[in-house]
Amino acid sequence: MLKLIKDGAWEPGGKIPSENELASAFSVSRNSIREAVKILNNMNVLTSCPGQGTFLAEDAISRILSLEVIDIGYRNASVMEIYEIRTLLESQSAYWAALRVTESDIGELNELLRMSRCAESCDIAEQNRIHYLFHDTVIRMSKNSLLLHMLSSIKAEIDAHHASFDNLPPADITNLINDQEKVITAILNKRPEEARLAMISHLESAMRLIK
Repeated sequence: MLKLIKDGAWEPGGKIPSENELASAFSVSRNSIREAVKILNNMNVLTSCPGQGTFLAEDAISRILSLEVIDIGYRNASVMEIYEIRTLLESQSAYWAALRVTESDIGELNELLRMSRCAESCDIAEQNRIHYLFHDTVIRMSKNSLLLHMLSSIKAEIDAHHASFDNLPPADITNLINDQEKVITAILNKRPEEARLAMISHLESAMRLIK
């Protein structure tokens, strides 16, 4: 879809093809198209209007090119630089999540807290799944689409570094889980600064483990 936009296949400000048409054109499911459209909405490249369809932003190409410059910079960054940027962005996402938490978020956070408390007895694959879910949830609950995209752009690098956690001693895993619980609790209690500091502590602990 990004290639079509950059190639000028769709008119800026105009309506793009329907989900069915796009699914057929790309030979993928409608769910895949729906997820792609959601991401492009978060990037402000597309705008979905209920009952009318999805439209290409007037400045879509410049937005895509600007974000690609950011992506190139991330790909050339070192492991520690990636974690430093994560600490800066994710600590702010925790702050905003605590500031903006809604009633509908609370049930999801309570379930995440329950999962975190059970994670110590899970296998590595399940621990990693809960860990990814924790970070994804906090970032999403910041309700800042640009921050979401910036962190999504380095997800491949983050996932690669997480593979090194598979052989951590149980004590290290316990410490990371405890840090995670502190962030969730601070968000639930609507304490932005406490959430921000807890996320910094969590990511700094992770950085020390990969040095």
